[in-house]
Amino acid sequence: MEREPQKCKQCGREIYFDGICADCRAENRKNEILAMTEEEIAIRIKEICEEIEVTGDLDKNHGIFIKLLDYRDINTAKIAETAFKNKVFYPCELYKDAPNEVVKSMIEMIKQDDIKDGLAGHLLLCLAVAGGDEVYQTFLELEKHPREWRKKLYVNPSFYATYGGWSYDKEGNFIKTNFDKCYPMVKGTLEEKKKSPVKIGIRTDEKCPKCGCTIVNLMEIDGRDERLDFIGIDGVIKAKCCPNCFQFSDGDFCRYTVDGESEAIFGEDSFIGEDYLGESGVEELSSNTYVLGDKPVPLRFAADWDGGSSVGGFAFWIQDCEIKMCPDCGKSMKYLAQIQWDAALDGMEGNAYIEICKDCKTIVMLHQQT
Repeated sequence: MEREPQKCKQCGREIYFDGICADCRAENRKNEILAMTEEEIAIRIKEICEEIEVTGDLDKNHGIFIKLLDYRDINTAKIAETAFKNKVFYPCELYKDAPNEVVKSMIEMIKQDDIKDGLAGHLLLCLAVAGGDEVYQTFLELEKHPREWRKKLYVNPSFYATYGGWSYDKEGNFIKTNFDKCYPMVKGTLEEKKKSPVKIGIRTDEKCPKCGCTIVNLMEIDGRDERLDFIGIDGVIKAKCCPNCFQFSDGDFCRYTVDGESEAIFGEDSFIGEDYLGESGVEELSSNTYVLGDKPVPLRFAADWDGGSSVGGFAFWIQDCEIKMCPDCGKSMKYLAQIQWDAALDGMEGNAYIEICKDCKTIVMLHQQT
């Protein structure tokens, strides 16, 4: 017997159980974290440290740690000290504010030949998140003179660095792969969307040559809004793609001008076949009412399962962090925005990610899901 549809008791959304929907639960949890006092946060940090001390792990308090990091940008110095003393290296964000002596000790460990490859991978991630010039120089050294454990890792240290929002090119030049400010996309009205400097899912009159789906500007950004000064775009850019095909490709590119012109590039790996999204999907995507939030939020505000959509900051990578190389200059692109796909299209999975190379005026859009 099929369950009868019900309404979420908070937002009225159709669900198939009694209570409130997942989105409302996540929103309530976020509001709880935002309402916590400094004293309450200090107690939680103490509990996190105590769990690490007692169990040598972070399991019970993992969720609250991530939420405090995302929504309150807590200082993790004390947690990092405790974690290192107990040799706990997951999650790597424990070391966001690691003290210098902890960073130096991890550098000494990673330079050894006889550590296990699994530990080396965790240390690289922790150091990448901690950042700093000494970490950067260490990564360059490890790239040029690999240790024995490197043979069992699939990627170079430069890949691990992207989890900290940075990397370097073949010549060793430092590259920022993330922006140092973040704004959320929040629910508004259709009228407010018209005035928003950032819009999601604007349909065009073009059709995809691969599947026939209507092409959209997955995101439009007016960099002239003072909130978006951190992007450094004096004009309007449009990230254009086929919203059906890009979900199946390794990344769909487009070229843009700051005058709002954009040309989608359909690579050989683009999906060829049925238009699964269809006109109804394009209509739903284009009718969303998300607008740019008024105030900046912590850089990792959207870096979790229910983090939502945002511009700048850090993404929530469902699989691996995937910073693409610009097809023109060959350098790492810069993560620009994330769209929580099921927020724009009900029932869909995963996240859409947008990256940019401002030097070459190139954008790439990619999709990840479980």
